[in-house]
Amino acid sequence: MKAIIVDDEPNARSLLRNIISEHCPDIEIIEEAPDVKTAVKLINKYPVDLVFLDIEMPNENGFALFDYFEKPTFETIFCTAYSEYAIKAFEVSAVDYILKPISISNIKLAVEKVIKLHGLNQIIQKVQTLRDNLTVNKLQKIALPLSDGLTFVKIEDILYFEADGSYTHVITSSEKYLVCKKIKEFDELLQDDSRFFRVHRSYFINVQQIKKYNKKEGATLLFDNQKIIPVAREKKSEFDNFISGISV
Repeated sequence: MKAIIVDDEPNARSLLRNIISEHCPDIEIIEEAPDVKTAVKLINKYPVDLVFLDIEMPNENGFALFDYFEKPTFETIFCTAYSEYAIKAFEVSAVDYILKPISISNIKLAVEKVIKLHGLNQIIQKVQTLRDNLTVNKLQKIALPLSDGLTFVKIEDILYFEADGSYTHVITSSEKYLVCKKIKEFDELLQDDSRFFRVHRSYFINVQQIKKYNKKEGATLLFDNQKIIPVAREKKSEFDNFISGISV
C-alpha cells in the first residue's frame, strides 16, 4: 500500500516514517505533508492507498481533509494524543488510530488491521460518526461490524446486547444485528456509559430503554419489543443501586 504522512511536526513525520520502513514491509511511504492542503495536492497527484493523519494541526485539523473528497478511496490511520474519553469515541466509531507518543507495536497493529480490511472503505461514515461522538461528552453512535461492512447506529436506539457465543445480537428499536464480537467487547467499550449495565452474563442493557422492572419472583426487565430479560441474582443489588442514582 502506498501511503503519505500528514503531520505539522517534522520530527514526528521522520519517526513514523522510520518505524514504518523498518517494521511494516507492506507499506511504502511515498510523500509527507505538513498540513491538510498539501496532503490534498499529494492525494490528487499520486495513487494513495493510506494516509497517516495527525489531528491537531494549525489552520485546519486532520478532520478537514475529508471535506475535500466526496468519496475518498484511501484508508486512514489517525495519530492522536486525545484523552481517554476520545479514545472510546475512536473505538466505537471503528476508526483506526495510533496514540502519541507512538509505539512500534501500536503502529504494527493499526497497519495489520487496515491491510486486512482494505477494500471495505467507509471512511466518510467513520469520520462523521467520530465527529458526532466527539462533539459532546456522551457517545452518539457506534459502528457495528457486519459480514458486508460496517453499520452505524445511534447508541440511544439500542435496547440491549444479547450474547450468542462468539457473536452478539444487537437489538435496536427498529432492527436486529448479528455482530462478530463477543458481548464482553461491548461491555468494555461502554462500561463508563451511564446508560448501560451488564445485568446478566448474556445481556448488556440500555437502562433508558427499560419499559418495566419486575422485582417479584426473580427480577426481570421488560422492553418495548416485549423481550423479558432476567437480572442475575448476583447483579440485583448492584443494579438496584445503579438505577437509583440515575434518571431513566
